[in-house]
Amino acid sequence: MSQSFLYTFTGNPFVDSGIWAICEWSGRKKPEDIKIEDVKKIAHDVIPIYLSLKWSKSLYSVFPNNAVTNPSVKNKDKKLLESLEKLIGQVESLEKSEKSGNCISCGKYNVEQTRTKTEIPLIGSGTLINFFPYGQKGADYCPACTLAVQFSPLVFYACGKLLLIHSNSNKVMHYWVEKAVKDIRRQILANSYSGCFDEGYKNPVNALFHIIEDIIIQYDEDWVEENPSINMYHFTNFNQGPDLDIYRVPTPVFRFLACVKDPEWFTEWKKIVRRGYFNWNKIKEGDDYKNRGNSVYINLLKGRSIVKYFIDNKNRQVYGDWELLEFYLKEVRNMGSKRLDTLKRVGDSISEYIKDTQNIKRLNQLEMARNFASFRNQLRIIEKDRINRSVQDPLFTLEEFMDDLFPEGNLGWRETQDLLLFRIYENLHNWLVEHDTLKSKLISSDEEEMGLLEEE
Repeated sequence: MSQSFLYTFTGNPFVDSGIWAICEWSGRKKPEDIKIEDVKKIAHDVIPIYLSLKWSKSLYSVFPNNAVTNPSVKNKDKKLLESLEKLIGQVESLEKSEKSGNCISCGKYNVEQTRTKTEIPLIGSGTLINFFPYGQKGADYCPACTLAVQFSPLVFYACGKLLLIHSNSNKVMHYWVEKAVKDIRRQILANSYSGCFDEGYKNPVNALFHIIEDIIIQYDEDWVEENPSINMYHFTNFNQGPDLDIYRVPTPVFRFLACVKDPEWFTEWKKIVRRGYFNWNKIKEGDDYKNRGNSVYINLLKGRSIVKYFIDNKNRQVYGDWELLEFYLKEVRNMGSKRLDTLKRVGDSISEYIKDTQNIKRLNQLEMARNFASFRNQLRIIEKDRINRSVQDPLFTLEEFMDDLFPEGNLGWRETQDLLLFRIYENLHNWLVEHDTLKSKLISSDEEEMGLLEEE
């Protein structure tokens, strides 16, 4: 072939997964190193794997009606090899003079025949033409891309449905594919085929964070500077009821996870994560947590704040320290240094006020504020009391109130409340424990709702 290389990454998750599988199986460091001999070898190697009972069941959801999954096909090993060799032959016979093609995946080679979901997952079948542009009966994939997809199951992850990881980071993909292929080689050595890489997860979000955190922890790389984008495709490709859910991990979230692996933060971070599991106290020992929904992970994926999980309001204690919280706010929430400095200083000032006055009731009122007006009023009362006590520096300026404490007005006041309480708890936790008798001064939630928080 006139091309200097057979494969390059395409951006298509199924094709790229197959290319990564070929690279790892043949020991190639990058797709440009793949030779046609590598493809021929992996084609022979996958036959006993795919035809094993557990693997063939999984493949029903990947390649319906192919040589493995169609019950009417006899001599499945022979038919599967023939279909793979046919694709290999088509790749070898691609026109030597072509410099670009019409393949919708790679754009490098020309299409020889339209492909359906039997060979390419999630593109529909020939009879369901209403899902295709211009009423086509399939999708235009070249033989090389179609062939690569046949090896993609080697790097899928069993998670109820099947899970496919796709990233622009070669490091992330290399380490992930290495783990998946290592599991298959273990199956081969044990002569016990158990299907796609399976660690007992059925909840895809938990599985995704488990995979990412494992890669970050196990492999010593400068992950903070890697800046990958990571997508996860949780899918089935059954003839009836194909399904797809896509999860995207924002790059700032990955960078945050890469930093919290440090020992000084990791223990506290796992406590924060644990607080995100629904009904954690009911989770038994073992793997129960794997399939419980986790609101910390869900909120990270959806761009929602997780500040409240850093705080235990009931026991007035925090998880981690201000440095960890500040890093999360800067990296993931894109919060500016000026706002953070103001929040920290105001939290410190309120902490000093509560400790000096031993007015735990005021802390209780800050905690129990149910709306923006109530919370804002408590700050006003504190500031008025500080003025009466001849405190020189104001709690905050008007500019800081508008720009730093409540830049969104009443929309984001809850996060400000959580951040100030975090700082107060961090400063005063030990003092509050020592002054347990002050609890008798706490007001009830009924009094708060009745509006009896008059100025003192």
